Amino acid sequence: MEPYEVAGVVRELTPGAGVGSLSGYEAYRRELCAVAAQDSRVVCLAASPGAVGHPFEAAHPDRFFGLPGIASAMVEVVSGLVAAGFRPFVCTVASPTGPGAAGSLHLRTRYLEAGATVVTPYAGFLEDYAVLRRLKGVALAAPCGDAETRAVLRAAARSDRPFHIRVGDVPVPDWPRADLGPEAPAPVPPVFWEFTGARAQAVCLVSVGEEGVGLARAVRKAAPWLAHAHLVCLDDAHLEAAAGELALRHSKFVVTSACPGAGGVAATLARLLPGREVTAAHGAADRAGGQVTGVLRAADQLAACA
Repeated sequence: MEPYEVAGVVRELTPGAGVGSLSGYEAYRRELCAVAAQDSRVVCLAASPGAVGHPFEAAHPDRFFGLPGIASAMVEVVSGLVAAGFRPFVCTVASPTGPGAAGSLHLRTRYLEAGATVVTPYAGFLEDYAVLRRLKGVALAAPCGDAETRAVLRAAARSDRPFHIRVGDVPVPDWPRADLGPEAPAPVPPVFWEFTGARAQAVCLVSVGEEGVGLARAVRKAAPWLAHAHLVCLDDAHLEAAAGELALRHSKFVVTSACPGAGGVAATLARLLPGREVTAAHGAADRAGGQVTGVLRAADQLAACA
């Protein structure tokens, strides 16, 4: 078993932890229903095709709205709901096709500025990272798997500020944590440790998003001595807290992700970790092992630096 750490307490992963029963997208849909049952202020606005058969509509039909394909007019609806004291959650489509489409960066930004939390299965989240992180007072989250998605959703419902939450659309290996259960009152920690490293001088992989977690885990199969820290929240405030914790353990970091947007996270961490070395590697953990080899090469280069 390998340890992970939450709030300074090292714990161990349960043997046999496997693929979560639900994708992040499906976990969000179910958890939002549960949250709304406890909080009458929670409202759901969902874009097609995800709006069809949405469990929230069946559970809370008076607080559910389907978004049209061109959804710019719904920004005023969201603004009105926020002004009336509601907490709207807007779920967009996975493949935005234009500036007025429900999942476009332009419209997601307008929903966030209006005070809504945006949940999106759009895989290009990190490509938009540079724009999203400039939004004042918005939390950015890319949870991995069922439990993390549910925890972030609950945190967003409790928070007075909007969240932008990128959810996965396929089940992934879940990390069982009692700390993220429905009754857990604490906020999502800035860092989840899958493995803190056998020695302080070990290079630390810092994974971003589900693809980044998959890549880091694949790398650690080849190099199990590497540390692995997973970041769920990626806005500046959360990264500052994460940097403080990372700096206590390591001085060399490789940020793993599915796309070059990880460079933005790596650049922010580098600014927050003066005197430490931070680089980025991206791509899915393909069968040929090309991306794994690239990350291992980056880790070896850092390790070789005096």
